[in-house]
Amino acid sequence: MSPSSRRLGNGTALVGGPVADPGPKRTMMVMTTRGPLRWGADVGVGLYRSAVLAGLTGVIPVICAAVAYFGAGFAFTWTADLHAALAVRVLAAAGEILITIVWTSVAALPLLRRGSRPITRAARRLAKAWLGLRIEVRYAEPHPVTQMSTGFWWNGHEYYKTEREARWHGRMQQGPADPQHRQDALWAAIAALTVFPAAAAPLLALAAGIFLTLQAGLLAWGIALIVAGLASAPLGWRVFGPVAAAFLGQSARSKVEALQAVQADMTQTQAAELERIERSLHDGAQARIVALGMAMGAAEHLLDTDPEKARPIIAGARASAAEALTELRDLARGINPPVLSERGLVDAVRALALDAPVPVSVRSSLPSRPERPVEAAVYFAVAELLANVGKHAHATRATVELGYADKTLNVTVTDDGQGGAAGPATGSGLTGIERRLAAFGGRVDIESPAGGPTRITLGIPCVLS
Repeated sequence: MSPSSRRLGNGTALVGGPVADPGPKRTMMVMTTRGPLRWGADVGVGLYRSAVLAGLTGVIPVICAAVAYFGAGFAFTWTADLHAALAVRVLAAAGEILITIVWTSVAALPLLRRGSRPITRAARRLAKAWLGLRIEVRYAEPHPVTQMSTGFWWNGHEYYKTEREARWHGRMQQGPADPQHRQDALWAAIAALTVFPAAAAPLLALAAGIFLTLQAGLLAWGIALIVAGLASAPLGWRVFGPVAAAFLGQSARSKVEALQAVQADMTQTQAAELERIERSLHDGAQARIVALGMAMGAAEHLLDTDPEKARPIIAGARASAAEALTELRDLARGINPPVLSERGLVDAVRALALDAPVPVSVRSSLPSRPERPVEAAVYFAVAELLANVGKHAHATRATVELGYADKTLNVTVTDDGQGGAAGPATGSGLTGIERRLAAFGGRVDIESPAGGPTRITLGIPCVLS
């Protein structure tokens, strides 16, 4: 540190000439100044986050509690004037309690079935924003909806008159069968029993304290509750962290099914790739080499009898050999591009941009290279996306952006075309990209409204070298 700069014991930097030690009194003043402000900020943040979590996780328990309260009030009126033996009254009360439980369960099941997914999605956004906890899950893709020759729409389960009706019922029918949907319902139920009471406690204590301070003779109790509410505000919402980490992620069964699907897709992809290589060799280089051998045999017979006729045959054979070599190099380049191996992903994408059918600008903020398998997957995915831009988008320009954040490689391809790009669930050309990235736990996000622009983002968890 330079002579003109000194630093206090609490980390505060002072700029200027040499200064004397601030002493205990000065240090205590700084600490007491920061302490109340920091505590007040923590209380404010705690109350805000507690209110958000209480509102998010309290919808289902509040509705269920209301159903249970009114249901119990209605059920217990059946035996209000019952005059019978004690055993009969106990049996009647047990029946009324059982009916109340049934009514409450009937109300809770549809709420968990239809409300758990939006609740858990909002909870994952809060976990990322507040805790830095990024949770990625995969839901089962809905069955594609197709229109039959009769005019009705088939969603994989039943026929419907309109496409909208078929899609809506398809989602409702597929939701309970999705393991991740059941995991969401489990989290909503557990959060209602853990996060909701912990987050609501400081708010209720504060509200009750304010109410009691306004009542005669209860001022001390009101102040005590207000202090308790403020003191617990920075802590009440923190139960959300372990509950989110334990139950907000992908379900075990969904993980197994995803791995099985990735394994099947990889097997099919490898088989298709081997078939493509074999077909390219058979129809290309192999055919030229066979023709080259036949031409050289014919030239060999003509060398002794008519060397002039052999000369053009040999020249043609040389040209065929050069074409076969070019095809072999192109095939090898398609398997493992040299620019990708030698110069990395960013330069390889720039090389793709130079060969693209429309002007493409490439922007990158990658600090270093990702792993080689991830580089290859991203390279071929970008190559396919740029090819789709030239074939289908009717675009005049495109942009490729590469970045790295939260241990995830993000690649965004944007074009100014006509939009309307179909997602992988519809069986479009993006299915191959999704399968390629699924082996690395990657995802494909599509924003392509009718009329454009189209924005496709690839996210692949990885570690840079």
